[in-house]
Amino acid sequence: MLFNSWEFLILLGITFALYYAPWSTGRHGKAWQVTTALLASVIFYGWEDPRLLGLLAVSCVGNSIATARIILHKVNGDEVRVRRWVRLAVILNLALLGVFKYAPFLGGMLGGLPPSWAAMLKAIPLPIGISFYTFHGISMIVDVARGEVTRESDAMVSKGTRFAKGVRDIGFYLLFFPQLVAGPIVKAKQFWPQIAAKRLADVDWRKVVRSLIIGYFLKMVVADNLAEQTVTLTKPWITMASGADLAFLLYGYSLQIFADFAGYSLIAIGLAAMFGYTFPINFNFPYLSTSITEFWRRWHMSLSAWLRDYLYIPLGGNRKGEARTYLNLFLVMFLGGLWHGAEWKFALWGTLHGLLLGIERFCFRKVTREQAAQPRSLLRAVLGWAYTFHAVTLLWLTFLMPDLHQIELYLKGLLAPGKPVGPVVFGVTIFGSAAILYHVLGWVAEHRKEWLTRFKTSGLEAVALGVMLFLTLTNSGAPQGFIYFQF
Repeated sequence: MLFNSWEFLILLGITFALYYAPWSTGRHGKAWQVTTALLASVIFYGWEDPRLLGLLAVSCVGNSIATARIILHKVNGDEVRVRRWVRLAVILNLALLGVFKYAPFLGGMLGGLPPSWAAMLKAIPLPIGISFYTFHGISMIVDVARGEVTRESDAMVSKGTRFAKGVRDIGFYLLFFPQLVAGPIVKAKQFWPQIAAKRLADVDWRKVVRSLIIGYFLKMVVADNLAEQTVTLTKPWITMASGADLAFLLYGYSLQIFADFAGYSLIAIGLAAMFGYTFPINFNFPYLSTSITEFWRRWHMSLSAWLRDYLYIPLGGNRKGEARTYLNLFLVMFLGGLWHGAEWKFALWGTLHGLLLGIERFCFRKVTREQAAQPRSLLRAVLGWAYTFHAVTLLWLTFLMPDLHQIELYLKGLLAPGKPVGPVVFGVTIFGSAAILYHVLGWVAEHRKEWLTRFKTSGLEAVALGVMLFLTLTNSGAPQGFIYFQF
């Protein structure tokens, strides 16, 4: 079920009304609200294909049992069994992800398999959102083992009703529909302390309205309209178009994928706020970055934080010498690339990002914190921005093109002579300019905060939100699935 579908809006309205029903303020308010949201999440996820609920149930129950055992052994001071359960739970989560996401990939690679086996592996479907809820499960297991989540300890080591409540709350954390299929990746230590009865009077409606309007605008007006332009970047058109057209459309796709995913994240943040929950910011104006390192501090921030906390640091981070640091950077980005998809093109994307991160670290390894804090010259900032934006944009080819062969055709096509076609230029410019303006406002928020304050207090922000809402209702593109649903 898509956030930009009528089915979802109906489900949202019914869920919201039941969630804040008069009896939700009573003694059993938390139980009612969590159960209501949990049932809505099940309907949301299983709407298109109810069969997917079986896999989701296996993940939820398995992680609940592992969490209960880990908490029990921690209470008893048995760290050996805690570590065993952590390893088992992480392996099972990764096995689940591996079977349904990477088995078809392996089936295509292993040429020695019988044809029937290879066909069976390739036929395994990719469940929507499996990467996200698997990462949620792993973060919960690790956070509990580290002692960073203790709120449910008494429930999870008890039996009967109290244990069932603990399992229910774990299921709610894993399945809560705003973040279920495309993030943000919310850690258990961020979410569990928030599980409590909520009051309608406490909802931050300014945050809700602002997040939803901007999110739907970025998705439905910017991303969906740009998708109607960039869809032409397919074979055989890329072999006939001019290099100028190809370059212009790639810029359009770079803005499209930002608007699509940042829009989804803002919608998720707004929806969570409607139900009294706070999600972390997932995008912080990433195209203002002046280095790849900075880009990964601004783009898909919840994934970057997850990879840092649960992969990079456990591998040793930068604590085991320079050579190991570079290896860890490469491994994290390589695996981060494969997380996006079981194809070599995604491994290439991760590898190249890891290579650029390593080069930047090598070039600036002798820069002290004091020197790094000094303001940079305008020329250096502009050159850094141009390098970062174009490197990131070029590497989006791995997301856009179906295989490495078409990436090669595109790169060859960039040398083709000719002027850009008018409709292409018009479409990308009109809808892409909104994403550019969004980043301009982000620059103002970071460097000219007094301008932003005047913008809000003068009422211009309300006017801008009204214009975005109007354009969303009147100028949306053809409905498209969210790009990150496939990951």
